[in-house]
Amino acid sequence: MNAADTALTSGFDDLISFAGDTVTFRGVSVSAVIDWLPFAEKPENNLPDFDDRATSRFEIKRGAIASQPLVGEIVTTDGPIYHRIQKVTFNGYAWVLDCEVTI
Repeated sequence: MNAADTALTSGFDDLISFAGDTVTFRGVSVSAVIDWLPFAEKPENNLPDFDDRATSRFEIKRGAIASQPLVGEIVTTDGPIYHRIQKVTFNGYAWVLDCEVTI
């Protein structure tokens, strides 16, 4: 691992320890960083955006779960809030899950 990767991993670990949330994924509690408004609202051609779907983005450390998350799986947070995974990417140290929020 190079110096930049080491610094990013260390920073992500610090972020989870100070500002991480506990979520439930595959029946297990894991620490994650949650961004509730991750996507820029940019309708094309200056058209109004009537999409009222809430979105979220989770970052879960690679070692916190056994295998790659799959599209369609559910992550739950406090209360009856469900996050259905729409897109999965890996940034080198964490799984990035773009989700649709259902209350």
